[in-house]
Amino acid sequence: MLDKSFYQGQQGECFRQLEKYWREIKHEFDTQPNKVFLDPEDFSDSVRGLPDDFDDKSGDYVHGQWQALGIQSGEHEGQLYNDYPILYSILRKFPYKTNVAIMTVGPNTRIGNHTDDEGGWRYQLCLDDGGGSKSGMYIRDLETKKKELYTWKTGEAMVFQPAIQIHNGFNDNPRERTTLLIDFFKESLYTKEEFEKYYQNYSECFEGLENLVDTYESRKQKT
Repeated sequence: MLDKSFYQGQQGECFRQLEKYWREIKHEFDTQPNKVFLDPEDFSDSVRGLPDDFDDKSGDYVHGQWQALGIQSGEHEGQLYNDYPILYSILRKFPYKTNVAIMTVGPNTRIGNHTDDEGGWRYQLCLDDGGGSKSGMYIRDLETKKKELYTWKTGEAMVFQPAIQIHNGFNDNPRERTTLLIDFFKESLYTKEEFEKYYQNYSECFEGLENLVDTYESRKQKT
């Protein structure tokens, strides 16, 4: 469950809708016969190295099978609306989001310690935990060094900050784990100007950015 502060405003309503309809979203994903996953190499520029004084440099980035289906990048929708009508109907109301993907992690997979260049917060909703309690991620704050274990459970969500929290992942359950991932800025803390400044720094990575902020603002005013 997320902190209550994330359930305020338009974003909060979208979170509640995603968690209400997770089964339907999983069904939309499962029933697409020809999924085209992103090339893991596409993420190499966004994954950052570890601090020099970090005490656990756990080898290669991925051991096993990990895939990402691109759902949205900026205003660019990576899949057909008719294939994901429930998911997109919710996402189109979600303010201040940047990236959206559906991630799968196969059994006996390890994802090594790393941080990501994407600022803000990352929401992950578990659509399928893989059939057990042995799938999760370790998160460590760069400043406090505090380390926490999060165990995935189907239908439940969590949020962390991938740019300032070192994280890794594992799946020792018998089936593939599936999660919905949304990178976003917290609606209650970020202004239009701050969000626009962030996008200027990453404009070469996304499509349709010149209209993105105004689009979100206009939608927000209509709700």
